[in-house]
Amino acid sequence: MSQLVFGEPDFFSSSQIRDYCNNARMLMRPVANELRVGAEELEAALKYVKSANPMPFGLDSRVRAKLVAKHMIRGAEAVEVLCGSMVKTYLSFRKHYVAELSMASNRREFKFDV
Repeated sequence: MSQLVFGEPDFFSSSQIRDYCNNARMLMRPVANELRVGAEELEAALKYVKSANPMPFGLDSRVRAKLVAKHMIRGAEAVEVLCGSMVKTYLSFRKHYVAELSMASNRREFKFDV
């Protein structure tokens, strides 16, 4: 399995912050879909496991399969929150720092290049 790399966390310019947040978002975004598909496949496979105490019409196995797969769906939702948080991080940075630093003197090393 390949290693996920967001990039170096060097935050000395606005473009470095933007790139880091965007790299994290773009690398993690497909994971949410993969987890949702995996949850569907897991639920489908577990539906057919015979229960030691089967309820009528196999309802017991279907309910338990749904309960187990729901954990994977929650993982996918967490990845979606992560992606949204990366966008919010950069937008919050822009909101809270761009105006302030654009008025500051040039003695700072931080570069606004976006």
